[in-house]
Amino acid sequence: MFGMKLGRGPRPLRIAYGRLFHEANARSPVLTERADFDRMHHLAGDELARACGLRGTELKSFMPHAELTGFRQAARLAGNVETVPLTSALAVPGGPLSRACWNEMTGELLDALRDAGRLDGVYLALHGSMEVEGLDEAPEAWLLREVRRVVGSKVKIAVSYDLHANLSSGLVDPVDVLVAYRTNPHWDLAPTGFRAGNRLIRALRGEITPVHAWRKLPMVLGGGNTIDFLEPMRGVFRAMRAMEKDPRVVSASLFMVHPYTTAEHLGWAVHVCTNGDAALANELVDGFTDRVWEQRKSRLPPMLSVDEGLVAARKVRREGLGLGRLGPAIFVDVDDIVGAGAPGGNTRIATAFLAKARDLVAFVPVHDPALVAELWSAREGSRHDVVLRGTPGYHMPPLALDVTVSARSTGDFGRMVRLDVRHAEGGALHLVVTDGPPLPIHPSFWRAVGLDARAADVIVQKNFFHYRLFYATTAFSHFPVATGGATSFDQVIHARGIVPTEPATSLLDWREADPILRRPKRARTPMGSASPSSA
Repeated sequence: MFGMKLGRGPRPLRIAYGRLFHEANARSPVLTERADFDRMHHLAGDELARACGLRGTELKSFMPHAELTGFRQAARLAGNVETVPLTSALAVPGGPLSRACWNEMTGELLDALRDAGRLDGVYLALHGSMEVEGLDEAPEAWLLREVRRVVGSKVKIAVSYDLHANLSSGLVDPVDVLVAYRTNPHWDLAPTGFRAGNRLIRALRGEITPVHAWRKLPMVLGGGNTIDFLEPMRGVFRAMRAMEKDPRVVSASLFMVHPYTTAEHLGWAVHVCTNGDAALANELVDGFTDRVWEQRKSRLPPMLSVDEGLVAARKVRREGLGLGRLGPAIFVDVDDIVGAGAPGGNTRIATAFLAKARDLVAFVPVHDPALVAELWSAREGSRHDVVLRGTPGYHMPPLALDVTVSARSTGDFGRMVRLDVRHAEGGALHLVVTDGPPLPIHPSFWRAVGLDARAADVIVQKNFFHYRLFYATTAFSHFPVATGGATSFDQVIHARGIVPTEPATSLLDWREADPILRRPKRARTPMGSASPSSA
């Protein structure tokens, strides 16, 4: 039984693997380019194979073992499986991919697939909420069609998606195995790749016959803070795991959609796959969708204004949660979340700290490529009168500053310049200005420019959840602060889709909207064109 679950068998298999992963925000004024992938993660061939071994580092500066490493381990444990590396590319969430970038990235992956020789299967790690400049369908749907065209109908395809994917027929219909992350924040990348690889191998060896059923909900926000191990979502994720303990169930997945694309068919989704039993798949998916639908009643936590956030931060510093000083308060800049594709160039929090919080030590990241270029050659310790303007085209209020250039660094987020403004009241504003999207998920972001995260009173984050994994022993107070930007929830709530949607419209049931949301969207870009389409 143990060997059967691992997919062990005498039949030799040859399976290719790769990644094209990006989460897009249609409201960002900055397109994502090839250089953004090259800077963050872009590997191919033997270099990719080495990175995806247990001794390798798959996602440098982020996570040593991710989906492709997990897939490789599933193949190793199954035995008699040759894995063939294609290409793997990942960039920090941002604006839609430029058409040139998309053509290059997909061209390289598909060329590698054509050169891979005879294959039994293909595994791809995708996001599911990508968007491409000027295109009119989900890019992943176009890519999967092209992969299917290259490998033919007999080769099985497995995909894994981020649990914020916007599931659509184009992401489901071409594949044999489909799984998603099941943690939020996402720490289970390698286990997800293992699950996908394991199920693909078992399908190829005739141990399972995957049958899919999925539903789409007219709902773009819900579930409170949507963290998997906290209520209200904890029970939902436990139910999903329990479902997979049934030997008849191949996989169960939930998709809490990334709502910042231009997709018409936007909404949460549920997917269940069984071993050859379509009736059971439909029964389970309907019951689980009912449970997920109830989460629409759990609204977002209250958002603070910057002034309210400052009151909360001073309380944290003054009272130390009753236990002495426990590190900085975190301001989650919910309207400028780089982790959801915003450019990170919001100047409003920095403006508030300068005007109203001269008693606090604040660490604030801001995207302002022009200011980085202006000060890159400045001597450390030199003082300058500058204007912080943020991301070009983002329409943020300019902020005049008298700053000291204290440090500079180059890393995953491009060039970084630390600018200090010290106050007579004892506080200081430490700005880390970048020419790439600033994403201080890890305290090493601050260390790169000589700052210790525990020395701050307030740290501004540009990520909803993932930073908590790395600040678990540093910060214990987290405050969502609304400031206006590309990830504003107000814009999401009032966006118009093809059906009325929660929470803008109060709905009693999901069933009427489901077939409309699952209806395939006809692509206007010709099949086989070098330029596919957008979400």
